[in-house]
Amino acid sequence: DILCGDCLSEPPAFGRARAAFVYAHNDEGSPIARALARFKYGRIVSLAGPLGSLLRYAGPLDAFAYDWLTPVPLSLERLRWRGFNQSLLLAHALNTGTVAPALLERSRPTRAQAELRKKDRRGNVRGAFRVRAGAESLVRGARILLVDDVLTTGSTANECALALRRAGARVVDVLALARVTLL
Repeated sequence: DILCGDCLSEPPAFGRARAAFVYAHNDEGSPIARALARFKYGRIVSLAGPLGSLLRYAGPLDAFAYDWLTPVPLSLERLRWRGFNQSLLLAHALNTGTVAPALLERSRPTRAQAELRKKDRRGNVRGAFRVRAGAESLVRGARILLVDDVLTTGSTANECALALRRAGARVVDVLALARVTLL
C-alpha cells in the first residue's frame, strides 16, 4: 500500500481504497475512460455488468467480507438527469447480495467534481453527505465497502466515510472502478 503526501499529512476517514484501473486525467482515449464516459454520460446502462465485474480485479478487497456495500449517492437532480446511479449499478454487479443503496444521502447539492480543480474539490463536498434517517442501526458497528465509479482526489469518498464513521461504522473501505491521476 502506498499513501500520497496529502494522505500522509491528513489521513482520510476511510481505511483502504482500491481501484481496478488507473488512468491520467487528460487521457480520455484510454479504453476504461471511454467505457466510463459511455456508461455515465451516454447512459448505456448495459455496461454496468461488464464494468462491475472488472471491480473484482481491484486488488485484495473481498466484497464478501463486508456487512454492506453502499454506493456514493447522487443528488436528486443528477439522478433524474442520468436516470440511474452508476455506483449503485456497479455495486449490484459485484453480486454479493449485501448492497444497501440507502445508507447515505446528499445533504446538499454540489457541483460535479469533474468540473473542478484539485484544490476546489474538498470544499465542494465538505459536509455534503449524511447517513439517512433510519439507517443508523445498519451502520453502527458495520464493516462497509463504499463503491464509486471513479476515485480522483478521494474528497467524495472521504466525506462519505466521515458520515459513516460518525454514525458508528467500524470499517469503511473504498472500491472504485478507476483511479484517475491529476497532472
